[in-house]
Amino acid sequence: MEQSKHSEEEILKLGKKLIKELDLVYTTNTLARWMAHYLAELINNINKCQSKEEKSKLQKECCDTILEIWEKRERVPIEKPTEKLKPIIDVISLLKKNENPFIRHKFLDKRNRLKNSNSSWLNFLEIVIKNSERIYRKSLIAMVSEELLEKDKEWIDEHGNFLSDNEMSVVEYLDSIRELEISIHGEEKKGASEKEKVLYLFNELEEQIDEQKEELLKLKKILLKSSKNLNKKS
Repeated sequence: MEQSKHSEEEILKLGKKLIKELDLVYTTNTLARWMAHYLAELINNINKCQSKEEKSKLQKECCDTILEIWEKRERVPIEKPTEKLKPIIDVISLLKKNENPFIRHKFLDKRNRLKNSNSSWLNFLEIVIKNSERIYRKSLIAMVSEELLEKDKEWIDEHGNFLSDNEMSVVEYLDSIRELEISIHGEEKKGASEKEKVLYLFNELEEQIDEQKEELLKLKKILLKSSKNLNKKS
């Protein structure tokens, strides 16, 4: 088994993490119980060994076993990194298939605006893009519990070298959105009850949607007035 990417210390640390995760399903899963016992015994044998040569041999065998188990982790009865984030991953993957809907196009830049009736539509589009991005961020983070994200961050902090690029990027992306929300809105929700958090979230979402509707009605009024004026001239 190839170990060149990781030190034996890192691999053994991963082995201890696997034992900890297996212990969570220890009482209800025979395979988890056997694997936890097997890995713990391998690591314990290393600690008890007094011969340097024998200890080195046991470490290599143990590390090979840990890496083999890790490579087949989809079949191991533990909660894998980002496993519970799968619904979020599906949403992100779906959006990646198309152009980012929140790209700020050049024509929305005030310096490049056309000085005609299109400015009303541009005002509306600006509100739609700004608010849709906020609604997207808030809804995405609302799908993820703090505890779940923290647990996956632990995987990155402690065993990031063993995770796939996709596993790493999903957690980092969600954490960056959460940090952005905190930097914008501060710590208002800290210490709030679950009910208060839900109300706070939906009040914010409703505000964004109401603002879009208000701008839409304003646009409608402008266009109807414009059409009446054109009819009078004709």
